[in-house]
Amino acid sequence: MTVATLFVLFALFLVVGLPLAFAMGLSAIAAIWLSGQSMLILPQRITASLDSFALLAVPLFILAGELMNSGGITERIVRFSRSAMGHFKGGLAQANVLSNMFMAALSGSSLADLSAIGSMMIPAMVREGYNKAYSVAITACAALMAPIIPPSIIAVIYGSMTGISIGSLFLAGAIPGVLAGLGIMVIARLLAERGGATALPRESWPEFGRAAQAAMPAMAVPLIIVGGILSGVFTPTEAGAVAVAYALLYGILTRRHRPGSVYAQLVNAGVTTSSALITLAGASLFSYVLVASGFAQAALGVLVAITDNPQLALLLIFGLLVVLGMFVETVSALILVVPILIPVVGFYGYDGVQFGIFTLMSLVLGGLTPPVGILAMVACRIAGIDYSRTFGMLMPFILWWAAATLLVAYVPPLTTWLPSLVFR
Repeated sequence: MTVATLFVLFALFLVVGLPLAFAMGLSAIAAIWLSGQSMLILPQRITASLDSFALLAVPLFILAGELMNSGGITERIVRFSRSAMGHFKGGLAQANVLSNMFMAALSGSSLADLSAIGSMMIPAMVREGYNKAYSVAITACAALMAPIIPPSIIAVIYGSMTGISIGSLFLAGAIPGVLAGLGIMVIARLLAERGGATALPRESWPEFGRAAQAAMPAMAVPLIIVGGILSGVFTPTEAGAVAVAYALLYGILTRRHRPGSVYAQLVNAGVTTSSALITLAGASLFSYVLVASGFAQAALGVLVAITDNPQLALLLIFGLLVVLGMFVETVSALILVVPILIPVVGFYGYDGVQFGIFTLMSLVLGGLTPPVGILAMVACRIAGIDYSRTFGMLMPFILWWAAATLLVAYVPPLTTWLPSLVFR
């Protein structure tokens, strides 16, 4: 009865247009009240969900991303990528993917990467004669790498919820993230003729050298962050603080940061963080009701009744996660499913780190697919094209990302090899 009340109210709140965080929170509050539990559980659960040292890394990485964008780091990465890849057929598309790969190693946020790279690359691609749908598909799919290539904001959230080493999750995402990026490049090349792709004039070696030299300070950031975590110099949370300090100092030295601009970035980061934490609080109440009502064990029972084969179960879980990601924003979906999936991981004997990256890659796919498809929608707004006109061009990239996710699910060394080298 409690679970039925929860889902009915949740659906009703979404239909009337309530924001997702409040729809989850209010439906959970109503279910708790109707079940006769003390309402004192509300502040306790909300506080418990947010009272995590590891979660302090989230606002820090968000702020670091804001400061890097305003400090000119993004522009230097795009300039280097164009210099390295622009002379190939469809070179701007390849440079787009390469820029997103570098930015993924800086911000850890798909939306931040899309906003930073897309605002520069999509207009540039359109000016060079690229099809708008092609430009949108490349940019939106390339942004999916940000939560997978370290450092990753949602990997921090997953690690804080499950107790799995965040450093291990960071390392585990490196190979799948780069593999996915290389696949996007291949598909971009195969679709180049259809997308109206052209080649830019080849730059001279001195020009390439200057572009690489200008981008070096930016490309050093992931080495500092991940290297510091793995060497034990600082924790993931402290790494976020180091990234903020680096981005701030870089902007000051390049004279891109002024007191007014830094204040604006602080406000933007604060708004983004507040939105994420409100969503986290609402989703934690929703998850609590599901777990307390025995829904997690019931879901495991249903899955076991369907199959006791771990490989087939992975395929079913993948389908469920992709469908959930189509309707629910990634952070919210992650918080909803993790308490349900923890018993599944234990029962089938999955590796926790491998399953974590598999879960993240499955959920972020919803950033491309309707009805939410937030990444594709934002890219469409930048390009000035209707979302429905991009479906045909998006589909090959969606299928590739799904294939890469299943590779992660069924080929353990893709995620376990790097962590095994460091955390023996």
